[in-house]
Amino acid sequence: MMATKAEIIIPQSAEDISPSWVQLVLQKELPGIIITDVDVKGPINKGEGYMSNIIAFDAVGTRNGTSQHYSLVAKMTDFNCPFTEIKEWKKETHIKMETRKLRFYSDVVPELLSVAIPGTERESKPGNIDDQNDPPTDSLFLPKCYFAATDPSSMVSVRVMENLKSQGFSIKPNRQSLSRAEMMLAAGALAQLHGLSHLVELRSGKPLSEKYDWIKTTSRVWIDAQSSLYRDGVKEFAAAFPKKADLTGFLEKLDPYREILDLEEDPRLKVLCHTDSWINNIMIKFDGDVPTEVRLVDWQTPTYNPPTIDLTLLFLCNTSWDVFHNYRDDILAHYHHILQETLGTGESSGLKSWNS
Repeated sequence: MMATKAEIIIPQSAEDISPSWVQLVLQKELPGIIITDVDVKGPINKGEGYMSNIIAFDAVGTRNGTSQHYSLVAKMTDFNCPFTEIKEWKKETHIKMETRKLRFYSDVVPELLSVAIPGTERESKPGNIDDQNDPPTDSLFLPKCYFAATDPSSMVSVRVMENLKSQGFSIKPNRQSLSRAEMMLAAGALAQLHGLSHLVELRSGKPLSEKYDWIKTTSRVWIDAQSSLYRDGVKEFAAAFPKKADLTGFLEKLDPYREILDLEEDPRLKVLCHTDSWINNIMIKFDGDVPTEVRLVDWQTPTYNPPTIDLTLLFLCNTSWDVFHNYRDDILAHYHHILQETLGTGESSGLKSWNS
C-alpha cells in the first residue's frame, strides 16, 4: 500500500482493508473510534458502476465505551486497468471523471453540508401514493463518504462510503421506470442539491464554476459518449422497425444530449447539477412497497447549469408516459417545495422566485 498526502494509505486490493486502516479513515468523522475487527465481504453487485471495484466490508469496534458497527464499501479504481465498456472514452477521460468524483466528495460535499439549514436532513416517512397532497418526505440526497483520495504513484483511488445496500437501498431492476412517489423523492433530492449549491454560491460571493474550476458548464466527453449511445439506440430501433422511417428520422434529429452543449452561454441562473440522474444512479429505500428515501450516486459528471437540466433528464430517463402525463405538475410542485425548504427564510435568492 502507498501513502498519500493525508498520510492515509491507499489500499491496492481488498486484502489491504485492515482494522488499523479503517480506524484511520473513520477517525476524522468519528473521533475516538477504535476498530477491532473488519470482515471483508468482497465485491458486491455494482449495476453499471463499471468504473470502480466495489468492496463491501463490516467494521466493529468501540467509541466512547460503546460498541459500534459500521457497514461500509470501498470503491476502488485502478486507472491502469483497461477501460473498455465505452470505447469512445480514453484512459485520460476515465481518470478525469474519477478525479471529479473524488473532488466532489472531498471538496464540495463538506461545503454543501456546512450551509444546510437544521432540518434539511429530515426523518423519512412513507409517502402516500394515493394522496397527492402528502408527498414522501426526503432525506439528505447523497451517501455519506468518509474518505476520498488518489495515490498518484500507483494510480489507484479509493472512496470509503456507507453501504447503502445494507441499509435497504437498491436501484430499480431491469431499468424499470420510476413511479410517481419515486419520482417525487428523486426530484426532492435534486432540489436539495440545487438549493444547497446555490447557498454556497451566495455565501462565497462567486460562481461555483470559479470556486471549483474543475466543474464545467458542460462535460463534452460525457455528452459525446451519451450521444453516441443514443445514436446507437436509434440505429437499433431503425433495424427493428424498418417501416417506421418517419419516426426514426425524428429520433435522429432529436438527440437531446447534443442540446446540452448549447448551454455554455445560457443566461439563466445556474446551480450544481448531477447531470446523470438516470435510473441506475438513483437508489431507493422502501417500507414494504412504499418508497421512503432516495440517494443519488455516481457523481463523476457534476456540471454548473440551469436546474432544468437535471429535471429534464430526470423525466426523460426515468418516467413512463402515464407518470409524466398525469403527475408531472405534482412532481415539479414537490421539487419547488423542497427547494424553498432547503433555501430557508431570509435568504436573498434568485432561486426563490424560480418557477418550476
